[in-house]
Amino acid sequence: MNEDIFEQAPLPMLTRWQVGDKVKLLTFPFGDGSGSYQLDVTIREINDGEFEGVVTKASPVGRFAPSAKRHFENGTVVEFRAAHIQGNAGRD
Repeated sequence: MNEDIFEQAPLPMLTRWQVGDKVKLLTFPFGDGSGSYQLDVTIREINDGEFEGVVTKASPVGRFAPSAKRHFENGTVVEFRAAHIQGNAGRD
């Protein structure tokens, strides 16, 4: 599970997330520089409080070296817990 890369939300969300919902995640800084990623993710599977989703938008936050490889692209599959969800990513 790659959940260790995501920051926990400051306040727990009371929303009951469902397959197809779009949520926001924030990674801890990692890689070259001190940058994080804000991810919009569509939930595709829920199993005992663990979620699997597909990245629909990856926005770098902070400093990245010009030659840094992007760690997240559209279509990247990520695993996370409800405590990592920062909010609703809205609708397309």
